[in-house]
Amino acid sequence: MLKIGHRGAPGNPRYGENTILSFEKAIWKGANALEFDVRRTKDGKLVVIHNLSVKRTTNGSGNVCDLTYRQLSELDAGFGEKIPLLEDVLTDFAARAFLNIHIKEDGIAEDVLKMIQFYCLRDQVLISAFDSDDNDPDEDSSWDQLKTFRGEAPIALLARESKINQMGWPVFLEEALRRQAFAIHPEHTAVYPEAIKIAHDRGLLVNVWTANDPRRIRELHEMGVDGACSDFPELL
Repeated sequence: MLKIGHRGAPGNPRYGENTILSFEKAIWKGANALEFDVRRTKDGKLVVIHNLSVKRTTNGSGNVCDLTYRQLSELDAGFGEKIPLLEDVLTDFAARAFLNIHIKEDGIAEDVLKMIQFYCLRDQVLISAFDSDDNDPDEDSSWDQLKTFRGEAPIALLARESKINQMGWPVFLEEALRRQAFAIHPEHTAVYPEAIKIAHDRGLLVNVWTANDPRRIRELHEMGVDGACSDFPELL
């Protein structure tokens, strides 16, 4: 099973997420995969950070898209760490862990793909995104953007429980197949044994997010999920 460190190993409440140190900690704690988020700076750099605003995860303020990478690099992202470049995360960790790259905004898919191709990482990455009606308020990604990676890198459809309930599992799975997805990434509260079996029968892997309760993690193991994402990778 993929033991996926959610933004590394930030704990909960999360602190020091999406940093080189957090990813190192996740691997040290047993993760064999890392999940992280990508956005673009004002000067066009691809950086690893979850929110549009830097306020929650750093000692600074302002939006990522309004700040240059030099400005971002002066911020403390937790424990003295800096906001890393996507390039640095790829080169530091692709040989040690499977990488789940979460596309957070419109317009960056092609540049992410170019970087994957440059470093020949097709077999070490999985690209995921929420649909446009299932995003956080400061996010504008969509499942449509994942078409950029078809045939070039595997993709996964991220979905909240509410989105899956609205669509229904059969429609969600058909949508994943129609988009040539390699996997689905449902919220862990949305999965149950029959749904996982049907997904497997259709050739889809099931990686769930974000499970932090040991009892729930045991249940997910018993259901046969292919991967689980946690703020505490040592629990996986």
